Amino acid sequence: MIQLPSLIPPFRYAMIEEYLFRGGYPKPRNLRFLKRLRLKTILSLIPSPLKPEVQEFCKQHNIILIHIQVDKMKEDNIPLSYNKTLMALQILIDPANHPLYLHCLDGADVTGLIVACLRKLQMWSTSSAMSEFSRYLHTNVISPEEFEFVENFKNFEVIIPSILPPWLWGGQVSFRKHSCLRLKFLNPEMMTEEEREIKARKEKLEKEKEDDYQRRKNDLLDNLLDTTGDGRHHRSSSHNNDDNTDIDQDISSLSSNKPPSLAGSDDIGFVPSSRLNSFTGRRESKDTGSPSKDRYLVDVDVDVDRVMMDGLDQVEYYNRYGHHYRINDDDDDENEGDRDSSGSLMLDEETEEVEVISRTLDALALEGL
Repeated sequence: MIQLPSLIPPFRYAMIEEYLFRGGYPKPRNLRFLKRLRLKTILSLIPSPLKPEVQEFCKQHNIILIHIQVDKMKEDNIPLSYNKTLMALQILIDPANHPLYLHCLDGADVTGLIVACLRKLQMWSTSSAMSEFSRYLHTNVISPEEFEFVENFKNFEVIIPSILPPWLWGGQVSFRKHSCLRLKFLNPEMMTEEEREIKARKEKLEKEKEDDYQRRKNDLLDNLLDTTGDGRHHRSSSHNNDDNTDIDQDISSLSSNKPPSLAGSDDIGFVPSSRLNSFTGRRESKDTGSPSKDRYLVDVDVDVDRVMMDGLDQVEYYNRYGHHYRINDDDDDENEGDRDSSGSLMLDEETEEVEVISRTLDALALEGL
């Protein structure tokens, strides 16, 4: 009768969670046991790589070897850093690496600290995590440095994989906020309740901002394109001198309350086309390389919405306060060709031409819509 070799587990071997194991340095006599675990990954927290025999065993069985260099544990000195702890945790919680065997030199101190930090990620209390930690020590006595290391493992950012193992929070994120760590989820649909609420508030504010912008733009366009308005677009043919004096005073008092976009404008709130052109830029001709003659074309890299809203602000200001300077009916015959459907005109200081507001409005509206 053939007697098979004994199955000898590594020193301090134990199961942490399903498909997650811990223990000491794997030796050749432990390889047959490790083969039964059908490992996919071995995570080594040791000063130097594993022995050639173990590396050859991993190569034969397609086991991925991951080595994080950690010096030997000494009294009153913990060689493990928090950065290496976070690296190890991200490997441990990724189901793509399971089944996984975690080990250090003796399977006690360094491995125990990693597992204790894993328990904190699972939202165990520090006392519970350290109670488990003490069961694998030589003397069951926890040093102050070890307790402090686990206690201070907080406020670090841990990257959470797209798929969770069943033993981590039950395989889903159902808590409002993690008790001590900051979580970064690779899956955009996976988030804590607090993050979900923040995202919902942000989306609501963005939607309200967009709706307000569209409403304001549509209201301004409707107001400016309405040629049958309530009398704001027309003025009577005559005003007495007293009325004109009052109007001048009103205009003077309003000139200090212009919107920011009207800085440098004239008394009725219109920026000359030369300033508008310098703000939006002139489109270069593709054939001749010379500037285009059409002053209303803008470059593709211009913030069109901002240009449009600035133009609408100017026209809205004119509609409110600029009607005092509209041309009298006595001058209709002279300026008939320079007046738009609402009788609104403005002067281009560069060309000294009277420019119809509707052309500026058309250009801005076409670019913005």
